[in-house]
Amino acid sequence: MTTLSIYRATSATRRLLPGIAAAAALAMVSGWVAGGLGEPLAHNPVLVAMLCGLLVGNTFGCPDTLRAGLDFSKRYLLRIGVMLVGFRITVRLLSELGVVPIGIAAVELVTMILVMRWVAIRVFKLESELALLVAAGSAICGAAAILCVAALTRSREQSVGIAIALITLAGTLALLVYPVAFVNGIFPIFDDRLYGIFVGSSIYELAQVYGASYAVSDGALNTATLVKLSKVLMLVPLLLTMSVVLRRRPSDDGSANSTAATRGTRFPFPWFVLGFVLVMLFNSSITVHPQVRRLILDADQLLFMVVMIALGLTTRLSRLAEGGVGWRLIGLGLFGLALSTSIAYALVASMPGRSSASEQPVESAMLSSAGGRVFASVGCAKCHVPSLRNDSGIAVTLYSDLLLHDMGPLLDDKIQQGDATGAEWRTAPLAAIRTRQRFLHDGRAASLRDAVFAHGGEGLIVRDRFLELDEDEQQKLYAFLATL
Repeated sequence: MTTLSIYRATSATRRLLPGIAAAAALAMVSGWVAGGLGEPLAHNPVLVAMLCGLLVGNTFGCPDTLRAGLDFSKRYLLRIGVMLVGFRITVRLLSELGVVPIGIAAVELVTMILVMRWVAIRVFKLESELALLVAAGSAICGAAAILCVAALTRSREQSVGIAIALITLAGTLALLVYPVAFVNGIFPIFDDRLYGIFVGSSIYELAQVYGASYAVSDGALNTATLVKLSKVLMLVPLLLTMSVVLRRRPSDDGSANSTAATRGTRFPFPWFVLGFVLVMLFNSSITVHPQVRRLILDADQLLFMVVMIALGLTTRLSRLAEGGVGWRLIGLGLFGLALSTSIAYALVASMPGRSSASEQPVESAMLSSAGGRVFASVGCAKCHVPSLRNDSGIAVTLYSDLLLHDMGPLLDDKIQQGDATGAEWRTAPLAAIRTRQRFLHDGRAASLRDAVFAHGGEGLIVRDRFLELDEDEQQKLYAFLATL
């Protein structure tokens, strides 16, 4: 019996290994390519991996010998990657998230699934079965939601494949556009946290949420992950509700097939979310050595890149042309992306407690000067927040968010203090910076340029933007800082 078990395990490993190895190799190549592409792709290797997978898979096809390993990667390596994200998050961060972002995700989910299904049937004239699958994938968590709904409704394999291809393509477009739009100020009301809520509630696939938020900052990634996982959990009550509705509704031909289709259906619970919570609790109670933590996070990113390669290799865009509905499907995909973006943006913009520009005199004064506008456009104001309100509601000018940020290797002194690793530092206030002779949190920088150059980690993308400014713009920024 033991010998038989070992043989089966060995056989299964041999069947999975080619696909996993191919995806891992392409993921490492994608990471290397991303590093040489410059902004913004250098900060989004997950997107590069997705595009690489789509290009290779749709140009050369996907051999059957790789299928098992690629399917394993999409399902199980993705779940492992999500659980490892728990090493980025603590219970404190979860408590700071609050219930409003989860409510936003829930409202977006319900609105998307109802409106998308109606529009798909009434406007784009798609079959009810395909419309429901596309709506579920757009509203919840992409391919995983499509497969769960397909199992519940006994949908045809062709419809499942078409829906997954459409959702993958639309989600990839969001993964490409959202970070670029944020970096270029298209979402002017968003800071990293609001952007994370927006991404977590609007983008379809978990891996795509990871890529779109990681490209901005760790803070955006942490928030986006928590919001997205809350939507994944909503899949269970949604499936239960759909089961009740389908059992009461006759099929299109008036028979009782709907009842038969849902009888005895098992509803998959996303156990990996529980694994994520356990890892988060571990990370909150035990301080992991910074080097070990860095290795874990690097491995986690590689897992997400492997998943994106696997997703791209197995997504046949030609399926969108099946059944003679290609242009209608593409139109529906673009409509769904625009709808999801609009709903999430409107809900996040209306969040209670988010002050408007007219209620922020310090911010308004900052934007009234040329140097202040450079300061904001580069991204300095995302961490060096001009003002914070105290318990009495009075705005206090600090030019700091007073939060810990990973500032990269140049500022890593290898000393841990509480939950903070050696590379994590509280944002140094810039208020009264004109009176200082030395800069940064410990005064190690002799000039403002040296202080900017030392920024890495979460500040790397802002540092690179500063270095890309011409001399005149940099001088305007220095002049603005001299007024603080």
